[in-house]
Amino acid sequence: MKPELRSLFAILKDKGIRLVVAQVLDDVRDQSRYEFDQLFGEDAFYDTLEDVMKDYQQQTGSTG
Repeated sequence: MKPELRSLFAILKDKGIRLVVAQVLDDVRDQSRYEFDQLFGEDAFYDTLEDVMKDYQQQTGSTG
């Protein structure tokens, strides 16, 4: 995994921002599954951007 991605993740985490990913190609995720899961956590992967928004709205009570 690229050092830049790890650095970005650390910077965002320090600021209280959770990085999630959506629509990751299966072959990309399969190639680096362990590293991605370790860095992001298994629950940081979403099938679609709509799924990200739905989860965010449920967690925050936001409607927009």
